[in-house]
Amino acid sequence: MNEKSKAARRALIIGDSISIGYMPIVAELLSDWGTVEHNPGNALYSANILTHLDEWLGDGKRDVIQFNAGLHDIRRMPPQFELLEPLESYAANLSALVHRLRAATDARLIWASTTPVIDERHQALKEWKRFQRDVEAYNAAAQRVMNEMKVPINDLHGVVQKHGAAELLLPDGVHYGQEGSRILGEAVASGIVNRTNYTN
Repeated sequence: MNEKSKAARRALIIGDSISIGYMPIVAELLSDWGTVEHNPGNALYSANILTHLDEWLGDGKRDVIQFNAGLHDIRRMPPQFELLEPLESYAANLSALVHRLRAATDARLIWASTTPVIDERHQALKEWKRFQRDVEAYNAAAQRVMNEMKVPINDLHGVVQKHGAAELLLPDGVHYGQEGSRILGEAVASGIVNRTNYTN
């Protein structure tokens, strides 16, 4: 740990309902590290984060910010079932997010990869569609952006795959129960602590 007072450390998680699910675990695990906050409600898709970013940053004084968008960007709504955010504009939005975060705060950034989808479960319960192939394509685009901009990636997609998506994902094929949220929360907490110790 660095020499900064534990009470003064602050982390912000910006993300969708998956992050809302694991947020309590992260806050509990990092209770001795400092304060962990989450943007109000569901961050939804990348363009929505850009719209609300200044509001969610507030005074901008954070040590670490983890951010993610993807599951809503890849939503395919009826009747045409086109992607909510095309891949090219998604990548552009992520680049803009990094630029704006760096301009607004000195926080160390972490990108969290988008977690898996089980197509059959999701399509059986939802009127809109999500596909694992889109998750993979959008994660690849995000990886290119973050590598180019030198933002570390917490591979939550890989964490879920390692522990077994079929076992962790709920019947809707997207969300997580207690065990999945715990596993993700542990990975996020570890990522925040590790990022605190980086020098760049």
